[in-house]
Amino acid sequence: MLAFRQLLLCGIASIGVAYPSALFAQSSGNTADTTEKSAESSSTAASEGDGQIVDIVVTARRRSESLQRTPVTVTAFDGAVLKEKGITDFTRLAQATPGINFDAFPKAAPRPFFRGVGSSNQGAGGDPSSVAFLDGVYLARAAMLGIDFYDMERIEVLKGPQGTLWGKNVVAGSVNFITAKPTDKGEASAQLTFGEYGQRNGNLMLNAPIADGVATRIVLGAVTNDGFRRTLTGKPLDDENKVSGRIALRADLGASTKLLVSADVADQDLGENSRYNVIVNPFTPGVGYADYEHPRYANPDRPGFTKSRTGGARAELTTDALGFATWTTVAAWRTLNYDFNSDLDGTDPATNARNGLPVTGIQTLAREKANSYSVETRLTSNDSGPFSWVAGLYYNRDKIHRERETQQSATPTTINRFFGDSTNDSYAVFGEGQYKFDFGLRLFAGGRYTKEKKSYAARRLTGALASPTVSYDTASNPGIFDKGLATYRVGADFQLSKNIFAFGTVSTGFKSGAFQEQPTSAALARSPTAPERVTNYEIGLKTDWLDRRLRVNVSAFWMDYRDFQTIKVVPDASQGPVGTRVTIDTADATIKGVETEFVVAPVKWFDATVRYTYLHPFFTRFIQTSAFLADGSPVFKDGAGNRLSRTPEHAVVADLGVQSARDASWGWLRAAVTMDYQSDAFENNINDYKEYRRARTLWDASLTYNINERFSAQAWVHNLTNVTYRIWQTNGGFYQFVQYGAPRQYGLTLSAKF
Repeated sequence: MLAFRQLLLCGIASIGVAYPSALFAQSSGNTADTTEKSAESSSTAASEGDGQIVDIVVTARRRSESLQRTPVTVTAFDGAVLKEKGITDFTRLAQATPGINFDAFPKAAPRPFFRGVGSSNQGAGGDPSSVAFLDGVYLARAAMLGIDFYDMERIEVLKGPQGTLWGKNVVAGSVNFITAKPTDKGEASAQLTFGEYGQRNGNLMLNAPIADGVATRIVLGAVTNDGFRRTLTGKPLDDENKVSGRIALRADLGASTKLLVSADVADQDLGENSRYNVIVNPFTPGVGYADYEHPRYANPDRPGFTKSRTGGARAELTTDALGFATWTTVAAWRTLNYDFNSDLDGTDPATNARNGLPVTGIQTLAREKANSYSVETRLTSNDSGPFSWVAGLYYNRDKIHRERETQQSATPTTINRFFGDSTNDSYAVFGEGQYKFDFGLRLFAGGRYTKEKKSYAARRLTGALASPTVSYDTASNPGIFDKGLATYRVGADFQLSKNIFAFGTVSTGFKSGAFQEQPTSAALARSPTAPERVTNYEIGLKTDWLDRRLRVNVSAFWMDYRDFQTIKVVPDASQGPVGTRVTIDTADATIKGVETEFVVAPVKWFDATVRYTYLHPFFTRFIQTSAFLADGSPVFKDGAGNRLSRTPEHAVVADLGVQSARDASWGWLRAAVTMDYQSDAFENNINDYKEYRRARTLWDASLTYNINERFSAQAWVHNLTNVTYRIWQTNGGFYQFVQYGAPRQYGLTLSAKF
């Protein structure tokens, strides 16, 4: 893999010389329509005319429409913004989007939280509550988010339930990745990044017309980081190696029919994370354990790793031959092969003994293989009259095998491994209609009926490592979740004037029941939770002022959540002094909030964007399993009135940019600064200030020299003030293990278009 990555980097570096001009001779000069009909309309970050703010066309409702005329709270980033902000993975995307947080352990499998709602459940019998789609295809497992972000047409972050039009489990929101599609114009782009800590990234895109009406697009990428921290012997920690590829082929099968076939793969090889036991530091009530200041070294006694390969294939057939509607059918397959092994305590037995840990070490592993198959067919009305509609059918099948084990020894001689095998089938019929009145009012309503069936078989091995014993095996009599549920979305929007758009919606969502990942008995292994249900009430106002030099968007919402599946690793004395168990409880919650966006671009040389999210998320019913005693009996705590985990009350992302005139003979400069602020948040739902994140502010900055429209060089710095901040932590009574975010990092990115 290393040789391939080096070869790829060299190839990207030489693309400006080697790329044959013959490719461009085939260009017809006409950009083909994409299957989503939005490529030509997507804006860049630049302003239009004399400082006007350019709109973005999104497909949040399965049809192309202006972001400012869409009755959904959406944060959208086009390709130019993704490039300028250095958004290359989900961590950077979440930092750019207030109202989104995520569980960062392991790094290769982030689980997003929207408006306080998400799921840390990694088990085969669980599902995400906030999900992602790649070109409309459901990404069923967290590690499937390890896709390449290069050459994205745009990313749409949809807030609130989207369960009417966007498949399964979209309870709190979704991230929609829309890749750039093949066009009839020969073109290429390349990007090279060099930075501190051995950061070396390379990306390449080639788009080529093959024949009349046939074109292909190839994207390659490589990421290397030598690690933000080190062991005492100089070995890397938090290091990353990734290679990826994506190919798409578009063929016009007639004047009104198009076929798009694509495939992608991403291979990640991540080193051991650095972790620190802060339980030895002072504890202040209301503040928590003190942090280490700029930690650079850790000493795990065994090298952990994360290896993940994910990818898939997709075929989309679109035709307007029916006349009254566009018929789109998408068939897709996604796959995942994931292997994780970690020295959870992050140090050696001697240090553990000095820190009061009653075991020599804590090791954890997880292995997973998953395949997800889906088919969707839908009709989208073409009539220009007052009534428009979307209707379709959907099927999804997930097959997941997962193993998980935690060992309480640096050199384990016993086994305590849990195996889970889940087969999930989801059938749905959906539709949404809208009627537009001449005076600007639109009324819309939609619904979805989903039939979910989940079969979950669990097995546990215990005893001596050399001769383990089967504690239980439910393969012959698995747990079954089988339920049909209806969700809906109704609302209205009103174009009050040319620049003022108002909307109000009531929407619902659900997520199927989950099975325990580490059940202590066969009976528990067969018992699913109740499905999650949410009702969201939302109003919003989208406005443009001063000849589109000022944009003010505001939305307010109230979410009524029922049977929220809370997942937590809790102490389990029945498995030893530092034993743990993953538990699932259900709770009810009320979440209120406000989302705002302010954009100002009064002149060509200045622009600023401020996004602010306020969240008020509290449990109204919550009995949490907080621990298990030595005899296996559970300990409960009443968490009613507690704040939901990973949910800052206040979050702000502010961007400011200035640039010189673009008509100078030497090119132009653009300087940008980004502030990402999050107020304090609890990492658990108990709110005991042990697993607690203090408020933090991160600053990024960049200076880009554009030689012309084709070539640029960007000097950048992430975490400018070198803030030490937590991204993940867990408390087990005798320990509080913490992972920290990346320190300050400088770098240079070179970009070219051909």
